Amino acid sequence: MVVCYMNGVFLDGDQAALPVSDLALQRGVAVFDSVRSYGGRPFALSAHLERFSNSARLSRIAMPLSSDEIGDIVREGLSRFEGDALAKIFLTGGDVEEFGSFPSPRFLALFSPVAPVPEEFFTKGVALSLLPEARQLFRVKSINYMNAYKNHLPGTFEALHCADGEITESATSSFFGVAMDNLITAPDHRVLRGITREVVIGLAREEGLNVEYRCMTLDELPDLTEAFITGSVKEVTPVTKVGDTVIGNGSPGPVTRRVYELFKEHLPRHLG
Repeated sequence: MVVCYMNGVFLDGDQAALPVSDLALQRGVAVFDSVRSYGGRPFALSAHLERFSNSARLSRIAMPLSSDEIGDIVREGLSRFEGDALAKIFLTGGDVEEFGSFPSPRFLALFSPVAPVPEEFFTKGVALSLLPEARQLFRVKSINYMNAYKNHLPGTFEALHCADGEITESATSSFFGVAMDNLITAPDHRVLRGITREVVIGLAREEGLNVEYRCMTLDELPDLTEAFITGSVKEVTPVTKVGDTVIGNGSPGPVTRRVYELFKEHLPRHLG
């Protein structure tokens, strides 16, 4: 079941429609964000709304609603599901472009149940394919994922951005390498802001793990003992292969498991 909020009302997803004149369809002009719930309570809602607002500002798309108003819509939509759910909020370019700005956008939100992460992701890990290009407009959560999709190889979870051999982030996730008890992740100014990433970094530091901000190179992959990706739906998912390189011993490791345990243990701190 999909529920949509559009034009001030909630309706069944199959009743919602965008006009073909919208620049989201004409030129791919739109930003979005995803907020999931646990037990009906949204995860890190204020941080997601901050990122959404920033994406709109950097894209020069006018914001027709306040963050508080959008937050109320998200809470209402998520409350319509008995189990965990996902809200995807969108701001399209609308029908008008004025010298690179978009003054008449359309806001909509889609709500649907969250499917549990497959257990084998945690027991076996996932593989990432290589994408030797940087994410376009990496500070903006844009709807444009064409580069990532065309480099998503069979048998892999998603593509890993590694322009000029430097690892930044994967298509829909933040990336962490693990060298013993040292976590390595790209600097904030090189990647899309990751909300789950921020939570994980805070918890890791509280646990006494060192977090190093830098872009690893592909040449360092064989030296990693573990790796994992983070995101709202995938939470903390082990990575056991990148391209042709097996990470560590090819199985999820103890540091990744501990980070995941910490995330679940402290999850209530971040629920609205």
